[in-house]
Amino acid sequence: MKIAINQLILDQSFEFVIMLCAGMTVMLFHDLFLMIKNKLKPRNSISFIQDILFWLFASILTSSFLYYCSFGRISVHAAIAFGIGAVLWKKFFCGIMNPR
Repeated sequence: MKIAINQLILDQSFEFVIMLCAGMTVMLFHDLFLMIKNKLKPRNSISFIQDILFWLFASILTSSFLYYCSFGRISVHAAIAFGIGAVLWKKFFCGIMNPR
């Protein structure tokens, strides 16, 4: 007996996993960015420009993941998966890179 899974379920599962990875990837780069920023200690004006450039990079990266998994369509489950990925990164992996 062969159990078939609906293609919509497969597509949404794929999108969920990819956006989960996207959230974790953005948070990885955010932690790296903060580590570098804390070591260099730039002035406020330079720090502001760095923040703008980082979030521009993060939006391009997120858009790339979103385009890969769902041709750029934003859905609720993709946004939730991205958020869960970011929270999982902070909960489990942030302490490895940033021991306080």
